[in-house]
Amino acid sequence: MTPTNPTLNPDQAAALKRLRLRWLAALLTNAPLPFIALPVTGSDWLEQQPGEQATQTMIVAILIGAAMIFGGLFARNQAYKAAWRNDVVEPPGYLKGNTLLFAAINGAAAVLFAISLITGYPAPTFAAAPIFVGLLAMNFPNGRPMKPAAPRIGRDGEGL
Repeated sequence: MTPTNPTLNPDQAAALKRLRLRWLAALLTNAPLPFIALPVTGSDWLEQQPGEQATQTMIVAILIGAAMIFGGLFARNQAYKAAWRNDVVEPPGYLKGNTLLFAAINGAAAVLFAISLITGYPAPTFAAAPIFVGLLAMNFPNGRPMKPAAPRIGRDGEGL
């Protein structure tokens, strides 16, 4: 019978520690972007009426950000699948998969930041920053995929 709360072995603990440092780096690069975008873009956008260019910029930003995030989630799942052994994800696959996801989130943030700088309109960065920080917070590395799952109980009371 598998324990309900197994501990991590040294390889898993080392991978989790390295991944948490990468998560912190991703968080620290994403959080200040709106505060950088505002002074860099200037205040010219305040006098402009939000028109077609602003709407098109936001649509493009949303599509690019969503595509990159979904691509990162897909890449993480593929890395997990490649390293799936005995009902757990091995540490290299866990590290690679989450690193790919964090890179996709940072890439999406960088693209939206570049769109803000090119158009002089900081809204894409301001709108997406809380979403990206929230995604990072929801995907905080806890090591759960490297632990065996608790046994599932079927309707008849036996394991599935």
